[in-house]
Amino acid sequence: MKKVMHHLHRAIKCNPEFSDAHVILAQEYKKKDDFLHYVKYLNKAISIDRKLILESAELQEDYAYQNLFGLVRKLFFLEMEQKRHLSNLLIEMGAYHFVKKDFKKAQQFYMDAELVDPLSGDVYYHMGKIQLKNKKYKKAYQYFIQCIERGIQHTGANIELGKYYQREKDFHLAEVHFFCALETNPYDASVHILICKLYLTMKKLEPAKHHYDTAVSLDDSVEDKKLKDKINI
Repeated sequence: MKKVMHHLHRAIKCNPEFSDAHVILAQEYKKKDDFLHYVKYLNKAISIDRKLILESAELQEDYAYQNLFGLVRKLFFLEMEQKRHLSNLLIEMGAYHFVKKDFKKAQQFYMDAELVDPLSGDVYYHMGKIQLKNKKYKKAYQYFIQCIERGIQHTGANIELGKYYQREKDFHLAEVHFFCALETNPYDASVHILICKLYLTMKKLEPAKHHYDTAVSLDDSVEDKKLKDKINI
């Protein structure tokens, strides 16, 4: 089969308009269950010679199937995009009420956003922030973990997880999450300050000083005399 496909590819290279070679190559890929290459060469053959569709019942069926597959795929992604858009709007409404300190209304909008798009990491981050306001730290932690588990390196969720682990005196995990936040936002002075404070707690003065100096170089408004004095002891 490899030899046949090799010769077919060579034939197409010599004559890109050789429709029969495209059809045979498509059929070879079909036998291998390689749907993407099958569709590619079938479409190319039909674009060269539309009569192929009229002459072969099998090609008619396959062409109709792959077009239907393409349509379903487009509708699926369109629906996903619409859900994501609606979810983002609901999150924005929740954030508006959160700033207004109407946490009950904010939570309702976030819950609605979760129903619309349960794969959105942002929803779980904002739900976690509500729990922090209610001083329910364990529950907040669970939401931030869910945010991270959605496959996104969420700066805010990593910062909050870093703070949580620092409170729990698990300094290694705190360090991991702060550096994850730094990876997604390396020019955020506030993250460098958090790492500086963590290293001070761990009595690591040199790295603490490095992150303090970096923070001040990025944003001099974060300068803190008490913190600086602790570093320079």
